Amino acid sequence: MATKHEIIGEEWKERATELAEWAMQNMVNRKDVWGQYSVLTPSERIKEGRSYKAMTLPRKDMRGEDMVTLDKLTRHFASRHHHKPQIIGLHEKSKETTSKWLGIDIDCHDSDSVAAEDHARRNLNGALKWWRDFQKMGYDPLLIDTNGAGGYHLWVLFREPAPTEDVYMLAKSFVTQWEGNNLDEEPETFPKKVKEGSLGSWFRLPGLHHTKEHYGKVWSGDDWLDDPWLDGHAAIDAIISVVPGPPPPKADKQDLSPRKTRRSTLKEEPVKTKKASARRNNFKSTGKSTICLDLDGVLADRTYTKGKTAIGEPIDGAVDFTRELAEFSKILILTARFSEMKTQQETEKMETSIKAWLDKHNFSYDEIWTKSAKPPAQAYIDDHGVYCCPKKEGIGAFKAAAKATKYLLKIKD
Repeated sequence: MATKHEIIGEEWKERATELAEWAMQNMVNRKDVWGQYSVLTPSERIKEGRSYKAMTLPRKDMRGEDMVTLDKLTRHFASRHHHKPQIIGLHEKSKETTSKWLGIDIDCHDSDSVAAEDHARRNLNGALKWWRDFQKMGYDPLLIDTNGAGGYHLWVLFREPAPTEDVYMLAKSFVTQWEGNNLDEEPETFPKKVKEGSLGSWFRLPGLHHTKEHYGKVWSGDDWLDDPWLDGHAAIDAIISVVPGPPPPKADKQDLSPRKTRRSTLKEEPVKTKKASARRNNFKSTGKSTICLDLDGVLADRTYTKGKTAIGEPIDGAVDFTRELAEFSKILILTARFSEMKTQQETEKMETSIKAWLDKHNFSYDEIWTKSAKPPAQAYIDDHGVYCCPKKEGIGAFKAAAKATKYLLKIKD
């Protein structure tokens, strides 16, 4: 009988072509170079003291001839340890110094140590905080359990290639908070600081781990479940459905020091850098208009089930509608449900329920409005709304609005 690991491996193999096409479109910054893990022979393992070798390919004299292809990407996603795995990574920037994504590598190499369990727990807490912070910025982050032992990769994809310096500064603004998140060291970022003439580093693609019997699991966001991690087909579905987000904020001209670990900071003061919250303010000033979007009747069916926090099924086309709006606007989810809340605890419970529902169904949004005051916005989308703008359209606007109101109230003329 096949083991669970083998079953999961077959699922990745079955979807390898689909994943390769996704990676080619969303992850490949340049095709002339890539990274690869090579499994060493028994004699090489004894000599090297490790089971694999990481290398950049192709050799310099072959660059321009051998390229990243769909076939190479397919072999990566179909890799299994007992079938000569070809596990690869992609470079962080293009020849034009742009990047389609950022990656944060939260390592846990001491999985056999006494403190490994505590290390893994702190890594997870830090990864989840950053995952939520990226969501608050309007991104659809992808958090992957890479080795089943406390190592995590956090990816953020962009709709269009962005200047690598801007991408680096966004990633760096997060990882410089590593001590506050109680991590053992500052995680490695991809991209790193731009160096003229350098190829940059490469980051391993999701899939099979290069040394462990483990396929990447994807964080679902449903942390109330017994196991909120997706694997196999479910993980693959989550990966290929990630929505690339807007460009990163324009990089501030500040000098962030190289990556530091706890050991290197014992004799030095931590580097003072702008907090991610401050950078989010920069992100908001991109010129996007704000749209208030009603929950019930626009996104969710008004067929309620029992319970104040119960929400109907998504209306057909609503998810795609929010993604279209997100391309040119900031989306505030607005609902009259909060007017019925009598305590702060009830308000927080309702907000958590709405957020869980939106995230479960992959809606695009920036914020859930919980205050009683009407939020300032350039447009309000509501199934019970009536348009009326007499300053632009004259006195006839009142007549049209009255007619529309009667229609909503089912009053016959």
